[in-house]
Amino acid sequence: MTEQIKVTRAGAVETIAFYNPPKNFITHRMLQELYAELLRVRQDPEVRALILTGGLPDSFLTHYEVAELIEYARLAPKPPARWNDLAARLISRLIALAHRHPVLDRILIGGFARRSPGEQGIYYWARCLDLLDTLPKPTIAAINGLSLGGGCEVALCCDFRFMARGPHYRIGLPEILVGIIPGGTGTPLRLPRVVGEAKALEILLTGKLYTPEEAQAMGLINEAMEPDQFMPRVMELAQTLARRAPLAMAAAKRDIREGSRLSYPQGRAVDLAAVGVTMASADAVTGMSQYVNDLVAKYDALDLPRMLRDAEELAAGRLVQYQGK
Repeated sequence: MTEQIKVTRAGAVETIAFYNPPKNFITHRMLQELYAELLRVRQDPEVRALILTGGLPDSFLTHYEVAELIEYARLAPKPPARWNDLAARLISRLIALAHRHPVLDRILIGGFARRSPGEQGIYYWARCLDLLDTLPKPTIAAINGLSLGGGCEVALCCDFRFMARGPHYRIGLPEILVGIIPGGTGTPLRLPRVVGEAKALEILLTGKLYTPEEAQAMGLINEAMEPDQFMPRVMELAQTLARRAPLAMAAAKRDIREGSRLSYPQGRAVDLAAVGVTMASADAVTGMSQYVNDLVAKYDALDLPRMLRDAEELAAGRLVQYQGK
């Protein structure tokens, strides 16, 4: 039974709503619950798309609970400056290994269980963002209010970001205003890739909070929407994505998430591996055969209007039933 996330299902679409009244701050307890649910979703073939949203009015995730960060700051080891970079590399390597090896992950979680809430939260924070970033299923951040600091970082891990319009709704990374920088372990990777280096520096160095319209203009979110249209359109997209071939969706995400961060030869290897997985799938044979036999075979010539109508039907996911095999 979860307390700070609420989970619902609509067909193959799962929605996780962040629920921590009254202020909807991120806490170590919320992150523990989110971590467990993301692990479950990762392995559940019945879930084909995931929506993250706020479970309280006017807040997606307000920001991280600063009291827990203060606790962590006071207890965190303070190595000499010359050792700081080495310690950071070792910690990063350990978290990466934990992501690939569940036994190590459980060992580390057991060790952190005896630590303070602030220290537990930092580990779960890194793991949750890794899981979101690499989830082999499409993810949508449905931002229904404030999304500051950690809330913005969670949204950055998602494949799509849509935000409801509201006079007081804002998104941003204001950590610099309280003497720290975002601790999401991926800001230098995710943020510049979303908005570009110049805008990333503006966001981080000024700590400015952006309206939905400003966020859309810079590419931080995909689209700002009217509140009454917001969740119906998000759910419509999620249902459409859930009808796509799961292996192809996972391969495309890996190509972008992993391949784009590597050298060209390494990225090409990731791409070739992803292509190999999809081409060898039963879904590929089903999808391509149905296209050839049910659509292309009916064309007597290059009928562009009809081809475009058929493309729209394919995009809507109404022509092929994929099994994820």
